[in-house]
Parts: sequence; structure tokens; C-alpha cells
Amino acid sequence: MVTLEDIARKAGVSHSTVSRALADSPLINPETKKRIQQLADEAGYQVNQVARNLKVRSTRTIGLVVPEVSNPFYPRIIQLVADRVREAGYNLQLHLSGAEQESEVASLASLREHRADGILLVTGEHGLVAKEQVSKMIRSGLPIVLMGWVEGADQIDMVTGNDASGGYELGRHLVDLGHRRIAVIGKPPHRGVYDRMLGFRRALEESSVDLPENVVLPARDGHQVRDCVHQLLALAEPPTAIFAYQDSLAALVYKHLDEAGISIPRDMTVVGFDDLDLATYISPHLTTVGLHTEPLASEFVRLLLERIRSKASDAAAQHVVISPRIVVRASSAPPRGTSLVQTHEART
Repeated sequence: MVTLEDIARKAGVSHSTVSRALADSPLINPETKKRIQQLADEAGYQVNQVARNLKVRSTRTIGLVVPEVSNPFYPRIIQLVADRVREAGYNLQLHLSGAEQESEVASLASLREHRADGILLVTGEHGLVAKEQVSKMIRSGLPIVLMGWVEGADQIDMVTGNDASGGYELGRHLVDLGHRRIAVIGKPPHRGVYDRMLGFRRALEESSVDLPENVVLPARDGHQVRDCVHQLLALAEPPTAIFAYQDSLAALVYKHLDEAGISIPRDMTVVGFDDLDLATYISPHLTTVGLHTEPLASEFVRLLLERIRSKASDAAAQHVVISPRIVVRASSAPPRGTSLVQTHEART
């Protein structure tokens, strides 16, 4: 087996010079470095990466914890994060904390055991389940950055989307189209001051549009969405617009409206949230809120790399807020029997 000493003898340099050259150290003359690397390639020398990692106390690994992959939002985040981690020269180790975040603590423990250089943790509907563990890890010097919103996590680096501003834009869009009977299908608020429902309700309240509790219906899967759609259509005065809490739920709303013979947007406007790829796969293309996923992923990774490189665990936590924007497509239109001119006149 070829050793560093063998390469050093052939190159006529010291053992330490060969080690630095193969580590691509800037301290080594470029010509010398190139010659040593060429000799190593010709001899078939393989760097013992495990030994090198132990020496520099780095595994060049970043852990990513997300709740699940059945929600299309998370695979998109995973891919964006993986691309940026790879560009930075790190490997990515993925863990799923579970739809109820039941494995969040175990995922963090595993990443610490395998000596990840830092951890990216995407929170879910239950906030930060492993808050105590995260705080201990950060105090021990392990960099951790959160994506989402967690109450009372001022001491932890965090990236969050201002969904409230996106929800407000969506509400204003529906009101400006002339909708006054609006329903919501989705999840209960769980993102504090940044929750999309907070902004959505505010937009409707400003225009004196009621949002009765009997048209704000919780749903997580296809069966529940079907029941919600049937319940809304059975009302004496059905809504003219439905806000689905996320795009994947909006796609299910499409399905069950179609089965009921309801045309979008002629008979019913449907809007979503997240601007997933499927928003342009379904027909008509979905009006939604987005344009923020890539900035979220970029800031997520940037904050962690900054912590890893600075090794300043006692520096003040950074909180980055990214505001999404509405993307208007063909699924939203004025209520049937009205026009944009009529709704404008009604507002003025």
C-alpha cells in the first residue's frame, strides 16, 4: 500500500508538505502541489479521510432534519439544501423526524453521535419538540439552525417565512376580485405572528368580509378534503372561493370539485400556498403564494456555514425573515355573474 512517506520520497519533500499538498493547502507552492498530487494519482494513493477528519475534528457532514417527505414542500427544501451544502464542500445526512415530529429527539442524537459539523432542523406543526436538546447542543458548541417559527427561541439561529404577509396578499386578491363568501380548508394556525391565516383574516376584516367558523374547516388528507368540499357545497349559500392552506390540499380540492361538476374558476375560485411545482401541473394553473423557498433554503445553509466557520457559539442569534409573494394564475376570477368592472364599482 502506498503511503505518504512513499510520495514524499518520490517528490523529494517532507511528509508534512505532502500532507498539506493533498489537503489542497494554500501554504504550498502551486507547482509543488500539482506535482505531488500527480505523483499521488499515478501511485494510486488514497487519502484516509476518516483519519483526516479525526485530526481536524470535522466530518464535512451537515445533518438535515425534516418532518416528512409525503408533503411536497419538504422534498423541495431537501433538494435546495442539498445543492447548497454540496456546493460548500459538505455531505448531507438526512433524517425524518416524523409527521408528528416523534423522532426529532432521536434524529438530533444520531447526528451528534455521528459527529455532524452542524445541523439544519426544519420544524413542523408542533414547533420545536426537542427544544431542550437543541439548547444543550448549542451550548456544547454544535451549530444548529432552525427553519420555521418557534416561540421563545430567541437564542437560536432561525430562518422563517413571513406567511402572514403572503396570506394578507391572498386575502386582498380574493376581496379585490369581488368574493364575499370565502372558505378555508386546511390546518389550524401554528406559526405564531407569521401564520398565513393571521394575514388572511386581517385582509378580510379590513374589507368587512366575514369568515364564519363553519367555513373554516380542518383537513389533512384526501378523505377529509372530500368531506370538507361536500360540506361547503351543501351550504344554503356555498362559497365562491376556497383558500386551501397549502398547494397539495388545493390539488385535492380540484379533484373533488371536478367530481361534483364544479368548474374552476367559473363556478369556484381556488387558491393555495407554497407555489410548489404541482401548481402549474394542475389545470387551471393555481393562484398561490411563493417565490420564497429558494431564499429560505439559501439563508438556512448560509447561517449554519457561518456558525461552523466562525466557531463563535456565543455570538448573538440571527433571525432571518423572508416574505413570500402572491403568484396570480388562472384558478382565480371574479364570482360568477360579476366582472372586474363591477367589483371595482362596488368597492368605490
